[in-house]
Amino acid sequence: MLEIINAADIQTDKATYLIYGPPGMGKTSTIKFIPGKTLVLDVDRTSRVLKGFNNIDIVYVDNTNTWDYWGKLIVDLEKNYKGVYDNIVVDNISELERCLLSDLGSKGKNKGVPSQGDYQYMQFRIVNSLRYMKNLGANLIWTAWETSDLFTDSSGQQYNRAFPQINHKILNNVLGLCDVVGRLLINAEGERGFILSATNSTYAKNQLDDRKGCLQSELIPSGT
Repeated sequence: MLEIINAADIQTDKATYLIYGPPGMGKTSTIKFIPGKTLVLDVDRTSRVLKGFNNIDIVYVDNTNTWDYWGKLIVDLEKNYKGVYDNIVVDNISELERCLLSDLGSKGKNKGVPSQGDYQYMQFRIVNSLRYMKNLGANLIWTAWETSDLFTDSSGQQYNRAFPQINHKILNNVLGLCDVVGRLLINAEGERGFILSATNSTYAKNQLDDRKGCLQSELIPSGT
């Protein structure tokens, strides 16, 4: 039997966010503004900027034996911490990919260089982790570094396009699983904020509301 619910009865207010920008732009600092109790899974060791915030807990992800550690961490979150936190942050996915690959490569026969199979293992683990974590009853926030490529539109015009630094094989899959993808920038007045609407030069999206951009402090409104 199908379990059918009416759209009017949807009650969850939790969502999945991916925020990206160059190193040092302020992605980790954004966590300070997220309302509620937050757990940060620190992969790239930049959580020092969160010092002094009592509503934020931090887990330092093993960045050497990452493959086994990450698998156990995901299971532990579901078993012991489901519903405990309002927000769970993975900081960041770009470095998590490299850590997983480095660990797999160190166990292989190519003098530390990951094999083609290792890349496939990493791709499946990243996507499956995102699917799994979407069921933890919390806002899920992934951070990523920024990269760019040369994008050609349907008319043949070319643009430099910015997007999250995620393995190309799974990029669309990961971004498709997110409700919001925001690019962090600094305006002329020195304010940090997110682009939430796509342009030819920026990958972004917002499936939650009609905002095309927001201040760093407004990414997740209070009460969600």
